[in-house]
Amino acid sequence: ADLERIPKTAQEAFRAFSQSTTLKQRQEIVARTLEILEKRKDVLAREITEQMGRPISYTPTEITTAIKRGHYLNSISEEILGEKGIVHGMPEKRFRRFIKRQPVGVVLIIFAWNV
Repeated sequence: ADLERIPKTAQEAFRAFSQSTTLKQRQEIVARTLEILEKRKDVLAREITEQMGRPISYTPTEITTAIKRGHYLNSISEEILGEKGIVHGMPEKRFRRFIKRQPVGVVLIIFAWNV
């Protein structure tokens, strides 16, 4: 019964949160979260290494990359959530990136760890 209630509860919480917070407030939440990740980067790197067996020489860089992407996504959030809904990503060798808005509701984002 609890498992059946979870999606409905999550959707209700999402609606309440999205209606009670402005984009600016959400941007501030993301920025604070990224600051916490930056401050705890060494601890998180050790945890990733311990949990996944990933060499410690790689994990701090992976966290730094995740933080970098978080800052970028936060910086384009006004543009992506605007009328056009498409933003071309920062150029990077061998990558063609873009973000297209297609609202789907509550989502879970999982970072890919190259193991």
